[in-house]
Amino acid sequence: MYIRKAKSKKATWLQIGKKEKGKFVLIKHIGSASTPTQMEILQLKAKEELNHLKFTNQMALFANLNTPNRAKLTNWHITGFHQIFGCIYDSIGFPVGLLRDLVVARIVYPKSKLATSRYLDQYLGISVSEDKIYRFLDILNKNELTKIAFDFVSKKNNGVALIFYDVTTLYFESDKDDELRAKGFSKDHKNDLPQILIGLFVDRDGYPFDFDFYQGSTFEGHTFPKAVRALTTKYQFENLVVVADAGMLSEKNINFLETENLNYIVGARLKGLSETIKKPIFLHDFTRISFFDTVYKIKIESGETRHKRLIIDYSVKRARKDNSNREKLIKKLKEKINSKKPLVRKSKYLILENQGTIAGIDTKKVELDKRHDGLKGYWTNLKPKNKPLQIIDQYHNLWKVEKAFRMSKSDLQERPIFHRKSTRINGHLLICFCSLLVMKEVERMLEPTKISLIKAIQILGKVGQGEVVFGKLKTIIDSELSDEAKTIYRQILGH
Repeated sequence: MYIRKAKSKKATWLQIGKKEKGKFVLIKHIGSASTPTQMEILQLKAKEELNHLKFTNQMALFANLNTPNRAKLTNWHITGFHQIFGCIYDSIGFPVGLLRDLVVARIVYPKSKLATSRYLDQYLGISVSEDKIYRFLDILNKNELTKIAFDFVSKKNNGVALIFYDVTTLYFESDKDDELRAKGFSKDHKNDLPQILIGLFVDRDGYPFDFDFYQGSTFEGHTFPKAVRALTTKYQFENLVVVADAGMLSEKNINFLETENLNYIVGARLKGLSETIKKPIFLHDFTRISFFDTVYKIKIESGETRHKRLIIDYSVKRARKDNSNREKLIKKLKEKINSKKPLVRKSKYLILENQGTIAGIDTKKVELDKRHDGLKGYWTNLKPKNKPLQIIDQYHNLWKVEKAFRMSKSDLQERPIFHRKSTRINGHLLICFCSLLVMKEVERMLEPTKISLIKAIQILGKVGQGEVVFGKLKTIIDSELSDEAKTIYRQILGH
C-alpha cells in the first residue's frame, strides 16, 4: 500500500491504495487540500492512516511507543445556514447586519431572544447579547422592510395586480392586557389570554409582502378597509384585484371597495342571502353547468349605482363533506337528548319549547339546510369578460395566505409572544415576516430537487467550518458537502 497524489485545478487529493495487475486500486480516500498548510496536515493524516492500515489484523512484536498525534478540531460552527438562507435574504434586498443573523436564526432555531443569543454564539460563531437583540427590535423600520419585500415580489411578478388578505390571532403568555394586547375571539383557542390581530397580504404565489397588526379585541372584518387603504396609499397599483374570505364580507366593506374603485373577489355567505336571491340558484342545474353567474345592481354610499356579480360554484366532494358534517352533528345532538344531559351550546337543528326545553330535532331546518350542500358563493365586481371559473380559481388561492400563517405559527413559532412594548412586538413580527419571505423563496427554488425546507435545514446544519490543530500546525477546514448539500448549493448558488 502507498499514498498517491491526484491533482485538480483547485486542489490536491491524497488517496491510499495498492497496485493490482499494474492498476491503482483505491483503498481509502483521505481528503483534499488547497494550501501548503492544509497539505502538510493532510500528509501527516495520510501517513497515520497508512500505518494503521498496514498493521490491521497483525500482531505487533513490540508496542508502538511513538503514538502519532491526533488532529483536533476547534472553534467549529455552522456555515451552511448563512451561505444558503443568507444568500436568499441578500437577493431580496434586506439590509446587511444583525437582522440577517436574526432572520437566519429564526428559520433554523425559532426560540426566545435569550436562546437565540446563545445559539448564534455556540453554533453559528456570532456573538450578540440578548440586550443588543432587544434594543435592535426597538429600531426596526416596518415601512422600510415591507417596501423592500413589496419591491421584490412586484419585480418577480412584473407588478402586483392580484392580492390576498386574511387575518389571524397571536396570543401572549400573560394575564395582563393593555390598549394593544386585549382579549377577543382567538383562532388559537386561547380566549382567556390577551392577543393581537395580524392582517397579512400575499401575492398570487403566496409570497408575503406587507402586514399590519391591531388590538386583540378588533373584529376581523373591521381590519379590512384599514389594511387595504393603507396598502393602496403606500403603493401604486394598476387594476388591482383584492381577494378575501367571507369573514371580511359586509355591505360596508363592499361599499368601501366600490367607493375606492377597487376590484374584488370576496366569499359570499350563501345561507345568509335572501330567499329571493337563492331561489334561482336552487333551480339551477349544476350537473349541466357547474356554476351559476348573475348580476345585481347596488347603490353605494355616494348614491351611484354599480353592478356586482354573484357566482355560485358546486362541488360533489364538498356536498358529501357538508352532508357528512351535518349527520355527525345531528347524531351527537340525538345522543345528548337521549342522555338528558344539559346542552352547553344551542343548535339551529333543535326544537325548543317553553323555557328552552328541547323537544327534538327540527327536520324542516335540516331539509332546508341540505339545499346548500356543495355550494359556495363569491361576490365580485369584475366584468363578464372575466370568466366565472377564472374568478373561482383566483379565490381558491386564499389557501396560500393560510399556509403562510401556518408557516409563521409552526415553523417560525411566531406564537406565543412574550413581549410587552409595542416596539418589541413590531420588531418580533418583522423578523418573522422577513423570515417567512426568505423561506417562501427557498421553498420555490428547492422545489425541483424535492428537498423540503425542513430537510434542507437538517442537511445544512452539518455544513460548517473549524480550525484544525495538528501539533504546532493550525489551519481552517471546511466540512465536505454531502450529495444532498451539493444539490442545494447548485440549486441556490449555481455551483
